[in-house]
Amino acid sequence: MAIKQLHGTALAVSFALSASVQSAMGSTPHPVLRAASAEPATVFVSGNTLRYVGKFSAASTQAFKAATSSIERGRLKRIVISSAGGVTTDAREVATWVHDMGLVVEVDTVCFSSCANYVFPAGKARIIRKNAFVGWHGNERGMAIEALRKGGTLKEEFRNTLPPDILEKPPEVLAAYVDQLVESATASHRDEAAFYAKLGLNDAFSVCAVGSVAFAKYPGLETKRGWGFSIKDMNRLGLTNISYLGKGRYEQDSKYFKKYLELLGAHDCWSWLK
Repeated sequence: MAIKQLHGTALAVSFALSASVQSAMGSTPHPVLRAASAEPATVFVSGNTLRYVGKFSAASTQAFKAATSSIERGRLKRIVISSAGGVTTDAREVATWVHDMGLVVEVDTVCFSSCANYVFPAGKARIIRKNAFVGWHGNERGMAIEALRKGGTLKEEFRNTLPPDILEKPPEVLAAYVDQLVESATASHRDEAAFYAKLGLNDAFSVCAVGSVAFAKYPGLETKRGWGFSIKDMNRLGLTNISYLGKGRYEQDSKYFKKYLELLGAHDCWSWLK
C-alpha cells in the first residue's frame, strides 16, 4: 500500500484505504460505481432497510447519524450498501452499528476497500446482488506487514512513501512528522484489531496480499484494482452466510468482479501471513 496523498497527520491512518471510485475503479467508471464514491454519502431509511450510497468520511458519518439516530434495534433488517471505501475510522463506526443492530449486509453494486474491510464482515448474513462485487486492497495493518516482510520498521515504511514536499522539510520537522504518523497509525491499528476481535474474525481476507508477495502467483494483481474470493473461500476465511443473487458462481458470473478484481485462494492468504 502507498500513501498517495496526505491530508494531515490525523488522517494518515486512512492512507490507501480512502480511495475513491475514480482512483480505485478507473478514470471512466460505470455511473453506478461513481455514485459509490459520492461524499457525503446518501443515507436514508426505507421500510426495514437502511440504504447507504457513497464513501465513508466525516460528512458521511453526519448523514449516517442523522438517518439512524432514532432507530432502535429490531426495527431494521438490513443495510443495502454501495460504497467504494473511505476513511477507516468512519467505516468502522458504521460497521459497529450494523453489527450491534444485527443487520444483514446486502451489497448493491460495490463494497470495496473500507466497506469490504469492515461493513461487509459486520453483517449477521451477507448478500451480494447480481454483478456486484466485494473487493479488498489492504487494511490499516497492511503497511506494518509490508515493513516486516522487507525486514524494516513501520517508521521506515512511512518515510519511503511520503511525497517529495514532505521529505524536503527540515530533518527535525520530518522526524517529528513521521513519529506522529506512526503514533496515529499504531493507535488506529489497535482500534482495528479490537473491531475484528469483537466480530470474532481474523483479518486475513483484507490484508494478506498487500505489497508484492502475491504477484508471482497472481500477476493480475498488478493491473486489477484489488482482490476478491469465491464464496467458498470467503467462508474459509470466516465470512460465512453469504448468498449471491446471480445465476452462476459469484466469481464467474459477476461482471464487476471479473473487471476489477483478481481471484485469490484462501489457502494462499493464510500461507502469506505465516
